[in-house]
Amino acid sequence: MRENRHLSANGARRGIEALGWLYVVVAAARALVQFDRGVPVGNVLIVTLLIAGPGFVLVYGSYWVSRSDIDGEFYPDVVRWCLAGFGTMAGILLLYHLQPDGSVSNPGTAPPILTALSTAAGFAVGVYDARAKTRTRELERRNRQLERTQTELEETIQRLEEANTMLGESNERLDRYRQYTDHVLDAIHDVFYVLEADGSLERWNRSLCEVTGYSNADVATMNAVEFVAEDDRDLIANAIADGFETGSIQVEASLLTKEGDRIPYEFAASTLETPDGDRVLAGVGRDISDRKERERVLEHRARQQQVVADLGQFALETDDIDELMREATRQVAAVLDTDYCKVLDLDERGDALLLRQGVGWQDGLVGTETVSADEADSQAAYTLANDHPIVVEDLETETRFGGPELLTNHDVRSGISTVIGPFDEPWGILGVHDTDSRSFTDEDVTFVQSVANVLAEAIERQQYRTELEELIADLEVSNERLEQFAYAASHDLQEPLRMVSTYLQLIERRYGDELDDEGTEFLEYAVDGADRMRDMIEGLLQYSRVETRGDAFEPVDMDAVLENVRENLQVTIDRTDAEITAESLPRVVGDAGQLQQVLQNLLSNAIEYSGPESPRIHVGAERNGTQWTVSVADDGIGIDPADQERIFEVFQRLHSRETHAGTGIGLALCERIVERHGGEIWVESDPGEGATFSFTVPAVEPESTRERRGERGDETDIRDSPVGERRQ
Repeated sequence: MRENRHLSANGARRGIEALGWLYVVVAAARALVQFDRGVPVGNVLIVTLLIAGPGFVLVYGSYWVSRSDIDGEFYPDVVRWCLAGFGTMAGILLLYHLQPDGSVSNPGTAPPILTALSTAAGFAVGVYDARAKTRTRELERRNRQLERTQTELEETIQRLEEANTMLGESNERLDRYRQYTDHVLDAIHDVFYVLEADGSLERWNRSLCEVTGYSNADVATMNAVEFVAEDDRDLIANAIADGFETGSIQVEASLLTKEGDRIPYEFAASTLETPDGDRVLAGVGRDISDRKERERVLEHRARQQQVVADLGQFALETDDIDELMREATRQVAAVLDTDYCKVLDLDERGDALLLRQGVGWQDGLVGTETVSADEADSQAAYTLANDHPIVVEDLETETRFGGPELLTNHDVRSGISTVIGPFDEPWGILGVHDTDSRSFTDEDVTFVQSVANVLAEAIERQQYRTELEELIADLEVSNERLEQFAYAASHDLQEPLRMVSTYLQLIERRYGDELDDEGTEFLEYAVDGADRMRDMIEGLLQYSRVETRGDAFEPVDMDAVLENVRENLQVTIDRTDAEITAESLPRVVGDAGQLQQVLQNLLSNAIEYSGPESPRIHVGAERNGTQWTVSVADDGIGIDPADQERIFEVFQRLHSRETHAGTGIGLALCERIVERHGGEIWVESDPGEGATFSFTVPAVEPESTRERRGERGDETDIRDSPVGERRQ
């Protein structure tokens, strides 16, 4: 059975290690793919660290757990917790992805990071659970050992009493058994004790004297609370009282030696009954210094990772880089317990660094003090020249470089400095310093580099945002000029066209009787051309004014819009004997006038291209999330799939003007209006099978939803909604 347990434990450790290496491999593979795609190194490294970091934690954890005080029988429990963490996060991501409004925007990034972190968290919970079970089993084992010892003592006493009665040798045998019991207790490495209700010690083993430095005579005169630190004495007194009341205790406290040293101990005890019928509290105390140190290291690492995660989230939420830098320097100094932290900003020439943000420095230096970036023996120059963090344990004995006045004037002795941004184009330096000579762990160095990566990504994102805003501003100016040009050009064309039309009409009135048939035909062509030119110019004017002359967005009743369209087209409907059916149409958000123009153009086209039969047209609508899809379906001549994209371009016609009238701008105008509303328009058709034109438009939120948004403080006017912004 022990061999099977050993195999099970090794299998569990290999399972944890396999999970860790799996995330490391995933992170490495992803990094290679991202590098091939040209993704910035900083971005790739951050995501790689966030995936591979928990993987290495699991790999190291599989090695560490075998050297911990955890019973191997509980290793599978740790594996189950790891899988539970992975499964829970995977389930949450899947549920979120399946939501109508939810989707994982970047499946290659968020799921590996979140499942890796949740698996590492599951490992931590599993370790905690396994330790608790191990301590419980150990306590049970110790209690059984004490019970066996008590049983042996009772049996020994009984035998001695019987021997004393029968053989008269009870004293000698009793002494021997007492010596044997003392030897057994003294052989226990842990501290053994038996307490009375008032805290006085009735019995103890040699380890108590060896650990505390007190003699047996000293211990005999002392109370249990005198063996612990002053701030733990109330805790121990209450624990003793609880032990006599409940039958058992388990408590941690600092054992105080005779010299005043404090040693972390865990005490466990159970109540026993003496042969005289008195109740005592018997138990053991174990030195947990190693365990406490491991916990401290793990907590320190967890805090570092949490700070990096919090700063990363803060970087996404704020546009103030200086605020992010202040928070970063404060957090780094606090986590590493150093006196100073700074962010140095490299100037455009690359020869000086400005102390842009920092903590601990003398008043007035932040924002004004500069450090040379190109001096041969400068620590800053040395940092910029290396693609890895620079660690200094004692600046006074450092031979690679000398500290600048900023550091020497503040008595700096040790620290870590690293480049912010890519090595070939550094933005600046992140440095953390202390006035004491000290060593830094690899985890500390990685922590500083991770914070620098967060700052670098935030700076790059801000630069990109600034460039994007400038580009958008330029585009807006360019679009405005183009719209002004289109309007001016169209408006200026009206006057000469009006003159052409006027003189053609004069010619027709004055000389119409003198023209032969061919002349009359030519004149009709000229008048028709002028009319078509006027229609085209009017269409261009409408097209150019979609953005600038539109009304503010507001709730629009599409049933009312359709009714207005019917009235406008009534003459055409009667002339063609068209039949228009419609479902109940929704309320949407938009410009009522422009939406009427879209619907009227689509119905006019449906009637115009109906073929030889009377037009049969149906208007319907379907809800799709936060949008409505409005459709106009006819049974007309249809459109070839090859031409379905081209018909939405300006002046693109599929038929001659003799066959079907029109300027070729109606559908292009519809597309621009729909795009202003944040939607899209398309057609589904086959030749001879009719056509269905569809467009999307935002839905009006229910009153209850708007009220809930108002309670959260994020209610916005319809005109200020994202849909409204897209029109700009």
